[in-house]
Amino acid sequence: MLFENEPYFKFIQLIAGIHIRTRKFTERRIKTLKMTYPQFGALMALVRKDNITQRELAELLETDATTAMVLCDSLEKKEWLIRKRDKTDRRVNRLILTNSGRNACAQAMDLIQTGYEYVLNKTPSDELNKVLPFLEEAYQNITKAFEKVG
Repeated sequence: MLFENEPYFKFIQLIAGIHIRTRKFTERRIKTLKMTYPQFGALMALVRKDNITQRELAELLETDATTAMVLCDSLEKKEWLIRKRDKTDRRVNRLILTNSGRNACAQAMDLIQTGYEYVLNKTPSDELNKVLPFLEEAYQNITKAFEKVG
């Protein structure tokens, strides 16, 4: 059984703990911008890949279409995002990040960057480079496993 094997259990605990603490830190910092963690995630996705559909955003965020729609509503209300009808399919909305949205994302990044740098600077880059391939492989394996399970 997986959890009887101490290294595997410790691995899962550490990954979960890193995620939880990183999220809490980020939430605390971006709260000053009246931004939520899901909004920040959506802005980050749109900075990387603008002019996508709501369905594509949902896929990038690994969420469902309804959640993505509600998230887009909140971003649109804050004027960080506009929806434009797709030129070839009028049933589809394209998501366009506004300058205000880009600025909000940049401000959020500035607020959290100091904390991330503090943590990452504690780990020598050669040590980080050793663990990254393992983490990437673990991520790919768990993604494939859950795709099979459904």
